[in-house]
Amino acid sequence: MIETHTNADMSHQNSLKYQLGEIKNSIAENGLSSTIDKIGQRLFYKFKGIDFSTQNIYDLTRTGEHQENGTALVSTSKDFFQKVFGDLEEAIGKKINKKLFIDYGSGKGAAIIHAKNAGFEKSIGIEFAKELHEKALENIEKLNIKDVLSLYQDATEFPPPKETSVIYFFNPFDEVVMEKVVQTIISQKDNFTNEVYIIYGNPSCNTLDKYFTLIKQTIHLSGARVNYYKI
Repeated sequence: MIETHTNADMSHQNSLKYQLGEIKNSIAENGLSSTIDKIGQRLFYKFKGIDFSTQNIYDLTRTGEHQENGTALVSTSKDFFQKVFGDLEEAIGKKINKKLFIDYGSGKGAAIIHAKNAGFEKSIGIEFAKELHEKALENIEKLNIKDVLSLYQDATEFPPPKETSVIYFFNPFDEVVMEKVVQTIISQKDNFTNEVYIIYGNPSCNTLDKYFTLIKQTIHLSGARVNYYKI
């Protein structure tokens, strides 16, 4: 069993030291050109007033009966998003059907915004912290992106729609919530109109291994681990 780190405070990622280390890792893993693009993207977001910074979830207003089962807010960067999708498509040997992207524990909306920009027809985020959800709405509005939706609710209460094609977790909650979310996903399995894949970043529990087919595992230079599953 992988140890679960609950309610971790990841706000140190806002520090200059961490950001410089991330740039160094990006150059090593993705090359200088990609890293320059990444810096340009961040400057653009700063100019637009987009906030993807991390926060301690203990400081936030959380909804639902699983308020103590969250783990941490970690915003997905654009280059990380592109890398994990590339790895998934390489693993399955074909392009992903980009109908609907679902992010459980979507924070300030980074992954659902990246998904829409990457060509998904629609993306939906489920977030249990009110302040993060509201910031996601602001970010989406400032970028004037259509068909990107942030929902303020308990993840266990959201059944993925039939057109779902990719489900994304970046260690959003512990095994208690994951078990319930997985059971909800399974209950919808016969309704899905596409092949559905799961990307699980920094997995903190083995719940998905019990129910779905593990097709690939990767470890990034940053230390982030990613598991890929087919439902």
